Amino acid sequence: MRLAALLVTALACAAEPRPVRPDEVPASIRREGWLAEIHRATAQRLRDGEWDHIVYYALQSQRFTSLPVIEPARSAKAFHDSGAMPEDAARRLDAFHRAKPQGERHERMRRMVASLEQLRAEYERAMRFLYEKEWASRARQGADRRDFIATLYQTRGHSTDTELRATYGVHTGLSTLAAMTPAPKIRRVLLIGPGLDWSPRTGLREDTPPQTYQPYVLADSLLRLGLAAPGDLRVDCADINPRVVEHIAAFARSQRRLTLDYARGDGDWNAYFDALGATAGKRAGNTFTVDRAVAGRVTAQRMNILTERLEAAYDLAVATNVLLYFDDKELGLAMANIAHSLKPGGYLLHNDLRPAVESWARELPLPVVHARTVRLDPERPLFDGVVVQRK
Repeated sequence: MRLAALLVTALACAAEPRPVRPDEVPASIRREGWLAEIHRATAQRLRDGEWDHIVYYALQSQRFTSLPVIEPARSAKAFHDSGAMPEDAARRLDAFHRAKPQGERHERMRRMVASLEQLRAEYERAMRFLYEKEWASRARQGADRRDFIATLYQTRGHSTDTELRATYGVHTGLSTLAAMTPAPKIRRVLLIGPGLDWSPRTGLREDTPPQTYQPYVLADSLLRLGLAAPGDLRVDCADINPRVVEHIAAFARSQRRLTLDYARGDGDWNAYFDALGATAGKRAGNTFTVDRAVAGRVTAQRMNILTERLEAAYDLAVATNVLLYFDDKELGLAMANIAHSLKPGGYLLHNDLRPAVESWARELPLPVVHARTVRLDPERPLFDGVVVQRK
């Protein structure tokens, strides 16, 4: 038992992030004081993201009130059109504030709220952003609308939410690596922004506890595709949100169960999800019980990929729905830090298809070796990007 405890401690402490030095910033974007500015902005965006979760939960949860659920985007339009908080939203915020905490989400969120006035002010802030994204953006078309929404995301609060659907693009990218001759051997992975199913803007589910899928589904894909061996694979997670880090750190000591909720789709989609979980654990219906040894080789620590970096140790870095939060200059900084963490020949897998990715790929150098889109929903035009780069 003592040896096992020492091994876990060694795994948890093996990779420590360090601050980026000013001279390590790519010369084309180097500016005095910029890293300090990013550090302050990140703290503000982390704070705003946590409050967005609280507002969305207060509008949608059925744990603390029987009042009708309110779809946040519709509430944003009502708030904008009337210039005042809608009465139904006001009643729900009041119920959230007065109710005895019900469950992990409500209890943790309620501790952040000092007063009803504070909660109402955060509602107004969140609704202003949501109106711009969901309604004002409709005045634009095609690429113009996509660029407008992308710009909004580069200043919005940092959300921790994730969903199982986001893992399909990652599996598709890994399948590309598995098809190479020879296929790379992945022993150590850096997973940036693993996320936690906490309180999404739509589709809040409270029949399952908060879950993080990416570390364990990623391990399952790597093992299933023959890119990694169980005894060699290690996944180090890095996230700016301590709530996410705490959850992953505790997962190996829990029952290690994930509930896989998804809709049927096309043949490739169904094949991926039907096999999910059988390699890195046991699958029974929609329940994926992660193998104890696999869960024990997943670590987590706080890290800001813009202002901190790890030394070259990784065969693969994965960043899904992370780079999209950065403007083009911040993207270059993040990619430079990720490249520094990769061994020569290591791969970066992400889902950002904007032109700036190709520009930075040439400058770093971290050339793109594969890029495509995948359809996530056969019933709706919902797509994700898949980009593979190699150091």
